[in-house]
Amino acid sequence: MGFLNKLFGKKKEVEATPKSLDTPMADIQKEQEGYVNFGQNIYPIIKNEDDPKIKLTLNTNPILTDKLADGIVVCYVLDMGENFIMLAESHLRDFGLTIDEIREVALRNLAVKVNENCQIGVMDFSENFEGSKPFYRIAMDGNFDPSIMLLDEFWENHPKDITESGIIAVSIPAKNILLFSDLKLMESFRTMRPIANQFYESSVSDGIALTKNTYIRKDGKWVLFLDTAEQMAEFYD
Repeated sequence: MGFLNKLFGKKKEVEATPKSLDTPMADIQKEQEGYVNFGQNIYPIIKNEDDPKIKLTLNTNPILTDKLADGIVVCYVLDMGENFIMLAESHLRDFGLTIDEIREVALRNLAVKVNENCQIGVMDFSENFEGSKPFYRIAMDGNFDPSIMLLDEFWENHPKDITESGIIAVSIPAKNILLFSDLKLMESFRTMRPIANQFYESSVSDGIALTKNTYIRKDGKWVLFLDTAEQMAEFYD
């Protein structure tokens, strides 16, 4: 997997431990020189629904989650600069906010980040794999790259302009990687999936593996790719 090293590299997981969920807001404010601008520092982050940190808090102080598609959920984090605090139900009470308000501000901040620092690059492994076709990687900041799945306007414009296809397939093997391809260009799609699996395996030791699943955007929603003839027929209707 030497050809993956330059693209993948190693990245330290930046995430709060479950203990930080119980940190009094007064203490958090002191850590940030007396003030946390909640409105500008909350972001959505995609997690595997079986993430142990989510399960660990279920019976005490549940982390806020929204289901995105089979196998993945959206959580919300407060960016403290050096680390992230995953928001839980207690934080809604502490801040006096609703989950709808959290969602709204998180998506707004993500859109700003994408507009400021988002690049789409070509992933071409034709020298390594005969018969392969290029696919694409969206790179932003190494923390919220998979979260771009949440921005409907983005997917209705940029990827379609690049692939000229209405059917986009996405793989999010690690917390800092988002890959996409044209489902109708099967050579590209079939190249992306095994590469995504290798990215996943490479990320396990770093603690940033996300999912081996592939998702298809259909009618404005993300659908788990089941790799069945029946589902493929539905996509091509």
